[in-house]
Amino acid sequence: MRVMFAVSDFRPHYYPMVPLGWALQAAGHEVRVVCAPGQRRHIQEAGLTPVPVLRNMDPLLWARLGVHLAARAGTLPPDLCLVPLHPVTGEELNRFEDFDSDAFLRTVRAETAETMGQRIVSSVGFARQWRPDLVVHDLLNLDAVVPAKVLGVPAVCHLTGPIGTEETEWGLDFIPSHFSREYDRYGIEERGTGLINRVVDICPPSMAPPTRASRLSVRHVPYNGAGAVPGTAVRRGDRPRVCVMWSATVPLLYGARSFTVPTVLEALADLDADVVLTMSADACERIGPLPANVELLEQAPVHTLLPTSDVLVHNGGAGAALAAIAAGVPQLCLTFGAEYRANGRRVGATGAGQVLPGTAGAQDIRSAVLDLLGNPAFTERARALRDEMRRQPSPAELANTLEEMATS
Repeated sequence: MRVMFAVSDFRPHYYPMVPLGWALQAAGHEVRVVCAPGQRRHIQEAGLTPVPVLRNMDPLLWARLGVHLAARAGTLPPDLCLVPLHPVTGEELNRFEDFDSDAFLRTVRAETAETMGQRIVSSVGFARQWRPDLVVHDLLNLDAVVPAKVLGVPAVCHLTGPIGTEETEWGLDFIPSHFSREYDRYGIEERGTGLINRVVDICPPSMAPPTRASRLSVRHVPYNGAGAVPGTAVRRGDRPRVCVMWSATVPLLYGARSFTVPTVLEALADLDADVVLTMSADACERIGPLPANVELLEQAPVHTLLPTSDVLVHNGGAGAALAAIAAGVPQLCLTFGAEYRANGRRVGATGAGQVLPGTAGAQDIRSAVLDLLGNPAFTERARALRDEMRRQPSPAELANTLEEMATS
């Protein structure tokens, strides 16, 4: 069987697809990942084969622009407390009005429409040449449904975490509101959620994201990107261990104030616990001198650190949240923005962790971590979620299901 993966330009949304790619390849199937050139290296590092035929699109630019448009329209939830950032440069502005989003859209409208059209045409062109039996795509690359419909093969949307296809809260609806004219060219009448018939759900059942599509549940196998782990990182000491990770994407979306790692380290500095911190190289340079109980590991995949950790502190990303669930580790989510806040709330609702706004002070963070360490109910619930996840079909079993779907 030939399986065409089609991914967006936002790695956190397609990293959860990687273990399924491994499972399909291990079962003897061919997997090709249609992507933009900017994602080629990351896909190769994951052990999959990229087909970089799509034009690059900057997802951070469009996310920041979406905040601007909502602010100007008066629909931006005030409780998110988002600071105005220049959509193109990411630099902080004094006011949202300091960037003319309407003029920007007028300038780039034709170019954007051309790019969107090219991505569909290139996907269809590759599909017609390679003839896949199945298309698997992430939620941000809904256009991948087009080549599937053109060839008459099944398409499956692979979800990234607790956010589903039927969301009503601002900032959680990833379904596009504008579609390329190529849909009409290829005779596709459906739009929006009507394009999604099946989803791969990697959450435990008690965290199932909202969707009306047929659900293909699978056990989440964490993949947080390539990286090495020194031997000392997996050796547990006598004291509790707190793992801290912070996504490099968060400050690009929400500004410098969303890099709250110094506040987290202040909260944990005199705690009777060992702290292991993993971040990107650029972020590591911004934190200054480390407290004596903190060990810094540059770009270590967080899931490799969790088996010897008692608590995970992170920014609410789905990848980190699900990695903690897979390890049965309680977590503290310090969130900025709608998606991260929703992830944190949905983790908190299970009793397996807590959520605080990203602007929380050191004392509140310290109190939450002490509560997570001292109250066994959090660990019990985290392990119950882990057991739920383990009872789900493995990626290898899902690969068999997809083969049956494609050949029936």
